[in-house]
Amino acid sequence: MELDLRRLATALSLPAVITDDALQILAEVGAKAHSSGQVPQLCCVACIYVAVTKARFRETEEEGSPDSVNVFAPCVTLQDILNKASANIVMLFHAMKTSHCMEDVSSNVRDTYSQLQRKYCIVAALHLKFEKLFAAIFQENPSPFSASTTTTVTPRMKQSWLIFLLAKGKVLQGNPELVLNFHLLLCCMAHVIRWTPSFLLRPPYADVILEHLEEGLPDKDDSCTVPVLVGSILKVLCTEMGCGYDDVESVYHSCWLRYTQTLPVKEGLPELSWLETEYRSLYMLEGDIDEMTFLHHDRHLMSPSSDSDEASGIPHTSQTDPLCTPVRTAMTTVQQLKNILNTAQDEPSSTLKTYFSNCSTDPTEGILQRVAALKTAFVSRFLLATGDNYKDIAQQRCHLAIRLYYRVMEAMLKMEEQRLNTSDFSNLLNKDTFHRSLLACSVEVIMTTYGVSWTPMLYTMATTDTNTSFPWILDVFELKAYDFFKVLETFILAEPKLTKEVIKHLQHIENKILERVAWREGSPLYEAILTSEMPRPSFQTSPGSRVTNGNIPHSSTASEMYLSPTRFSAAQQSPYRSPARLHCRSPGPHRRKSQSLQLFYNKVCKLAYMRLQSLCKLLCVSAEMEHRIWTALEFCLLHRPELLKNRHLDQIIMCSVYAICKVSGCDTKFKSIVAAYKNLPTASQTVYKEAWISGEEYDSIIGFYNRVYMQTLKNYILRFTSPDVMPQLSPLPCKSPSRFSQSPVVTVPGRNNFYISPLRESPFGSPTHRELLSPGQMTPRTRALYSFGEGLGSSEKLKAINESMRAAAAGKRSSPGQPRSQKRLKFDADTADSNGTTTKSNTANGHGASNGNSNGNGAAADHTSVTRSAWTLSAAKSPIKINGKSPKK
Repeated sequence: MELDLRRLATALSLPAVITDDALQILAEVGAKAHSSGQVPQLCCVACIYVAVTKARFRETEEEGSPDSVNVFAPCVTLQDILNKASANIVMLFHAMKTSHCMEDVSSNVRDTYSQLQRKYCIVAALHLKFEKLFAAIFQENPSPFSASTTTTVTPRMKQSWLIFLLAKGKVLQGNPELVLNFHLLLCCMAHVIRWTPSFLLRPPYADVILEHLEEGLPDKDDSCTVPVLVGSILKVLCTEMGCGYDDVESVYHSCWLRYTQTLPVKEGLPELSWLETEYRSLYMLEGDIDEMTFLHHDRHLMSPSSDSDEASGIPHTSQTDPLCTPVRTAMTTVQQLKNILNTAQDEPSSTLKTYFSNCSTDPTEGILQRVAALKTAFVSRFLLATGDNYKDIAQQRCHLAIRLYYRVMEAMLKMEEQRLNTSDFSNLLNKDTFHRSLLACSVEVIMTTYGVSWTPMLYTMATTDTNTSFPWILDVFELKAYDFFKVLETFILAEPKLTKEVIKHLQHIENKILERVAWREGSPLYEAILTSEMPRPSFQTSPGSRVTNGNIPHSSTASEMYLSPTRFSAAQQSPYRSPARLHCRSPGPHRRKSQSLQLFYNKVCKLAYMRLQSLCKLLCVSAEMEHRIWTALEFCLLHRPELLKNRHLDQIIMCSVYAICKVSGCDTKFKSIVAAYKNLPTASQTVYKEAWISGEEYDSIIGFYNRVYMQTLKNYILRFTSPDVMPQLSPLPCKSPSRFSQSPVVTVPGRNNFYISPLRESPFGSPTHRELLSPGQMTPRTRALYSFGEGLGSSEKLKAINESMRAAAAGKRSSPGQPRSQKRLKFDADTADSNGTTTKSNTANGHGASNGNSNGNGAAADHTSVTRSAWTLSAAKSPIKINGKSPKK
């Protein structure tokens, strides 16, 4: 690979210092890339890209002022590297991940690479939508739905695409939200349509221009209102694209008007030559990909696929439904959220006001004042993080979050009323942390819905981390992660119409809280540990459930999470409290069971065990050894929680693996554990490079193990050296049922009027009820008597069934007094078994059909009369339909 890298460096005319740096990176990661089966050429491209990017920051970083780094234009662009190497950018992204060549780079290089990924994801998703939109608007192409895979790039197409690229680069500045970028694209197209003659436009856009000319309406740019013509065009575009006009209008005010001020002309479209010069300057400064080549379907930028649609950024699917495109998926997600909030209000509903008035202490005034204060805080902090020109967008998203906040609060109170049979919720509704957590969760839902983006590397939609990603909202609302955690599960249960992307995001947030955020210094989690009864993790029930009468679990509610237990006063606090040793707990009489702490430990222990399993699998650790490690890990979580303060759960997992393997005589080095950890999907290099020791001091994971972990757990770990003193092994967590199993009927996200309900009476029940057993429960001899997974047979057999049904119906009409037990349906003619015994084949309760075959001893299946079949066969005159289709004749 070294020779390949030198040849590529020569072809690119790289300076010697960058070539040497690339060779050094290759020497460090080449072995890993080779062992993972990486293509040598891609590994060389990855090393050169990292070396070139590092050179952009080298001069200022060596001066010792990383906080004031100036970014220099690269000596060669990534597009040039891809062209010379005949490499594909998506394959390069995979190579960067598998070769681990980004592990030891600075934060500046890592941020530049992340910005490249976000930029590519946006353009890869939008360029195909742009081509289809352009063809649907302008008369230049023969048909907007042409089957041709090639597109003629006209000057007007280049002009429109360049206007969008420049607006995206100068106004959005790498914002990864696909919806926001698409709304900006619509503003660009509206601007181009405005200055295009009507005879070059297709309906209905030409009709809008003609109507405007006939009515002679004024059309002057105003910073306060959208021009009449542009507004009419945007409304048509929104209707055609299926998006909300209010969202696009917010982008028009916040982003588009700001960009038009930089254009050289106030009326008309800028010259193509000026646009090309401006974009060329921006492209050379950033030094990554040439987005103009998307119009030519450059193979170096397309997703590697034989299918042209997939290569243009459409998710990996065999469907041709336009709903499958990334833009349509993102817009549908936003529309689903708006449909949920259409009936919601910006203020408490009449039902909520009734709940408030029923409280012994009316919370109305406090709730309204709190919402107003948090809205102001959100808007100001959002503008600080994104820019002053996003004010309309910030207000619009906070407006939706408040609607969701009131809607979910009402649903929660209805659930509480049904459970407690009371309407006085003074304690809950006057609790500040409950309202802050509920509104923060609502904000996260809104931000996630709008923040989803397309990831061509994974063929999936996902949210991208930004400076407003979680836990940003906790800082804005002055909220602790442990308090916020309490609302997550109840929120999901109270709002069943949340999309799968939102639920997945909330689960991701929960994992962040469990693994690190809740363990920060000053967290109320530590007070709960000191003052509450020791939690006993229960893994037999779903997370957040407790056992009631009859051992039936139910989900934790808002009251249980926020009001259990009542916090102690200063006089009640234990004199044994110690900030250094959290396992010095309050005396027994003062401790009360905390439902929220129980749920937290249920989930953190389950998460820890799942990650331990994944790590042990990569290390080829035996099941017995894994059980010992889990015992030590659980002991640390329950009895030495101070070890997790300001640290990451994965750090404790890796230390537990090494400690137990070492005292058990298993030769597992820490280097091997870290190497295996890097292959986990949740791995982060800060976990093994930056472990908190004390104060402002940090060390590597090995330093933490030697200086802190082993010093704390030495006596306990040494007990695993001898079977005589070895601790009793802890129970292993089992997989918890899905949250959907708690509801008898669930909806499918994205499918209207489509519901799934469980089978009310399964034919495979207990043997004591003389019901049909499942195939796995039967002995081989019994199983041979039944037929499973087979069809009913040919159309002749179906015809015979229909004739039998009609005959039975006719017999019922002619002999109404005849006993039902004498009615028999003969589905097949008499047949002979393998031993020559003649038998008659009938059905057995409509599920497992007895096929009439004998077993090895010549025993034949019993004849069963069909009286009331579980299929509920009616005596209809029409033929039986299987899967909605009539049998072929």
